[in-house]
Amino acid sequence: MKDEMFIRDKVPMTKESIRSISIDKLELNKAQRFLDVGAGTGSVSLQAAKLYPEIEVVAIEMKELAIDLIQRNCQHFDLNNIEIIQGKAPLDKELGKFQAIFIGGTGGNLNEMIDWSYQLLEAERPLVMNFILIENALEAFDYLNDNDWTDIDMISVSVSDYTSLGKGHYFKPQNPTIILSAKKGRDQ
Repeated sequence: MKDEMFIRDKVPMTKESIRSISIDKLELNKAQRFLDVGAGTGSVSLQAAKLYPEIEVVAIEMKELAIDLIQRNCQHFDLNNIEIIQGKAPLDKELGKFQAIFIGGTGGNLNEMIDWSYQLLEAERPLVMNFILIENALEAFDYLNDNDWTDIDMISVSVSDYTSLGKGHYFKPQNPTIILSAKKGRDQ
């Protein structure tokens, strides 16, 4: 889905190219339930719900402006398979099991978020996290490596958009994004 399709405001959004790679790594074609933590504008939740209308999507976001944007975009795209929960993860609320989890923001609780995701994920299912800061990505990578996670993969994606400038054109760079993915180990 093109970024221009979304109703937007001053809330961070996972951009189109990064969103496509992240959604692919979530293996949603094999999922019934998907959790988006730190949903922001909800672009990952919304695109997942649009691409896979049979999936139950749960989006957690703590900011009221972002919650409003997700709700407005659900109406805009005529989606009814997204449950929006306002709060800061990890939540004490019982959410059940998921076959895929995306973390777009940790609120500073990185290791706690990974442990919480482990409890919510079914065995051998993916966790995908996006980072701008290298230090946070490396901390998550090390933590996943030291715990019961498999298929750990980390890539850096740099995207530039073809843009007019005066009489010519150039490629305007977006912030590079680190996409870290892993799978929960087998249940013992």
